[in-house]
Amino acid sequence: MKIYIVILALFVTSILPYPESAFAEDVYRLRMFFGLSLPKGGAVSLAAWQRFQKNKIAKAFEGFNVVDSVGFYKGKPERSKIVTIIVPEKDIPKAKALAKLYSKKFHQESVMIVKVPVLEWSFIGAGD
Repeated sequence: MKIYIVILALFVTSILPYPESAFAEDVYRLRMFFGLSLPKGGAVSLAAWQRFQKNKIAKAFEGFNVVDSVGFYKGKPERSKIVTIIVPEKDIPKAKALAKLYSKKFHQESVMIVKVPVLEWSFIGAGD
């Protein structure tokens, strides 16, 4: 009996498009931590960040969220941007490529990426 329920669930989820509330098997929340301090002093300017965001992040991903943050690296505070995106597993290499590009362009040691599985998500509208 249990095997039939599993087969039915797999069949139904494979033929239906994602509803407003969906369960995800290969979808992840990525948080990318972009430090703004430069190794030789100074910082990535707001204009430089906005260009990177517009020309690279926004072109790679349809939607994302950016939060200003202050993190600590090697005991020192550092302004940073935290970019959160929800992506299928196949898009994770795009995030890693962005991290590598940012690291190279702004002489960063690294960009930290935290990957967490998304079990469910919902879009709640005014009429819901």
